[in-house]
Amino acid sequence: MEAFLVKLKLTACPHCKRTGSLIRHGFLHGYEEKNHHQKTVRAHRVFCSNRNRQVGCGHTFSVWLANKIRRLLLSADSLWAFLKQAVTSGNKLQAFRDLKSGLSDSTPYRIWKRFQAAQSAIRTALQPLCEPPQIPSPQPAALTVAHLEAAYQVTLQTFCL
Repeated sequence: MEAFLVKLKLTACPHCKRTGSLIRHGFLHGYEEKNHHQKTVRAHRVFCSNRNRQVGCGHTFSVWLANKIRRLLLSADSLWAFLKQAVTSGNKLQAFRDLKSGLSDSTPYRIWKRFQAAQSAIRTALQPLCEPPQIPSPQPAALTVAHLEAAYQVTLQTFCL
């Protein structure tokens, strides 16, 4: 994150595509996963400045930390552990209880419903990264989790080379 923020002036605005106008504009805070009473930084706000003769567009956008997910209290690691265990065991509630997050028992069903609704968008986004693995499973969720795992292993391999 710090490397991105240091190179902010060299980064093009996603709205107007101009460089040299981006500045830090604060933080997005949210509750921590394990301590629901304490807030933490979840993302940085960035402003494309159009003030004082700057040529920016005036839009703001968020740059999320890698382990945070928008509109979800769970971290990316916890979500991944939940999805993998829910697919393998078939028991969403037990998979969620194993995380020991302290959230209500209806939370895993809301998360699962959101995951199911986003499966086609997830698979479409993963298609350019790698081919979907050929696994014999009648569950679309298992295929999506396997595709996620394959795509991120390919990404990590190319990143570490």
